[in-house]
Amino acid sequence: MDLKEQNWRNFITHHVRDWQGIWTRYSPQGEIIESFKSLRSFRTNPEQTELFQTNCYAYDHSKVEEKKWHSYKQDQVFSDGIMHPAFPAMRSYFLQQGAAVWSRKILEPGSKFLPAEFFFRHEEIRHSVSIIYNTDGSLMKVVSIREDAVDFPSKYWSQEINLLSERNFSRDWQGTSVMITPDLRTSKPIQTQLNWPVIEDNKMFFFPDGISLSCPTQVTLGTPFTVVANWLVNNSYLQQLSVKYNHNGVFLGLILELLHR
Repeated sequence: MDLKEQNWRNFITHHVRDWQGIWTRYSPQGEIIESFKSLRSFRTNPEQTELFQTNCYAYDHSKVEEKKWHSYKQDQVFSDGIMHPAFPAMRSYFLQQGAAVWSRKILEPGSKFLPAEFFFRHEEIRHSVSIIYNTDGSLMKVVSIREDAVDFPSKYWSQEINLLSERNFSRDWQGTSVMITPDLRTSKPIQTQLNWPVIEDNKMFFFPDGISLSCPTQVTLGTPFTVVANWLVNNSYLQQLSVKYNHNGVFLGLILELLHR
């Protein structure tokens, strides 16, 4: 199986479902902008050559918004990732474990941009985190999305939406790390231990239900940067994802770390 076909298969296997969830958007200062219910539904035709996606958002003021996309595999699956149906400049990279990221191939000045939406998967639970920047490169908002493919409300995550002030990470997490590059090549696993980075000019957000994020408050072409998020699945299992961009704003790759203690 070639790499782009494997990427597509990983997506089909782990993400083609009905995902019921809660979206919460936060300001750069950590204030809640809004929180609402959602349904992200993915379907394929029997040959798995067409994708049907429907997103429904139910806001507190009784407004319901629906967005639909219908795309064809031949027009969407490339050697540098799967093209986002709404944002052609973005590509997705799906790992066999189920984790994934949507990322811009290259950042372009003068427009709002999303350098990454991380997806964590475990059994029938999915968490995602996205980061959005203004046209001047300043952090605009961050989003935490908790989803369940079986039940709603989910028994696996709370109804809490306020950020935590901190989250302590011990150093006794051990596991493996793999990297997927923009040409879809996945490295062999290497041994690693948890390193929750303290990165200069990055801000940390500690969401409910074990989700953490570290991202720059300002992105400027000419300065490389890293975005990191992790999910404390339970007391003995943690997943961490990170993306790196170089000084030209070019996406360099996605790193997945699976850690236990």
